[in-house]
Amino acid sequence: MNAINYEVIGSTAWITLDSPERRNAITAELLEQFAAALGTANADQGVRAIVLGHTGSTFCAGADLSGAPNEGTDPRERQMQLSKMASAAFCSLLESPKPVIGAINGHVRAGGMGFAAGCDFVVAGPQATFGLSEVRLGLVAAMIAPPVLARLNDRHAADWMLRGRTVSAKEAAAAGFITQAVDGVDTTVEQAVAAILADLRLSAPAALAASKQLLNARVLRRWEREADNMIELSAHFFTAPDAAAGMRAFREKTAAPWVLDA
Repeated sequence: MNAINYEVIGSTAWITLDSPERRNAITAELLEQFAAALGTANADQGVRAIVLGHTGSTFCAGADLSGAPNEGTDPRERQMQLSKMASAAFCSLLESPKPVIGAINGHVRAGGMGFAAGCDFVVAGPQATFGLSEVRLGLVAAMIAPPVLARLNDRHAADWMLRGRTVSAKEAAAAGFITQAVDGVDTTVEQAVAAILADLRLSAPAALAASKQLLNARVLRRWEREADNMIELSAHFFTAPDAAAGMRAFREKTAAPWVLDA
């Protein structure tokens, strides 16, 4: 089953997260196909820029919380492997020599925030919302922390990460997490993306690649220092009792055991 759709139109490669029935959740299958698509775009000398989009009402819901674990597999090891794959995918967006534009008009949660943070530009429409909802499930947004925290100042990071609340596209733009929030009337996501692509077509590919390398050097250095510890921390909480209770409450649409009335 294809979880990713890849298409080249003119000088633009379009990578689309295309498993809406699973809310484009992060799975090994999606990550493998994403890595292949990005590698193809990077190797294509005719591609000037990449657009990362989605089908359905959710850009990416983060980890797949609906499926049962595979029999006979160690949960911690399984989660470590998936976290390493996801971390590599987000990092590869920053390392790509081509500018990457996130075209989002749906919900972005948890690990999906790593995809958004890895893009060089993010345009979000009126249906887009963002959130680091991990704490409400007994998890820690550790694996995605290096790129996400690079896009936020400390106060916004604390507000988003500790409260786990939903953030509008307008608020995400004001916080600097995304490039532009559009209303879908005066300007659509498609129009805003087209304007960015038009500018990129005026720029020399080698100069774009070198400029992108300069812009992302700081976060990539941080990633190199912290990635292993962050993956370990993420896996630790993902396989802890609180996470099991939080994910069960999520699936059953009930309150987690730590929720207080006052």
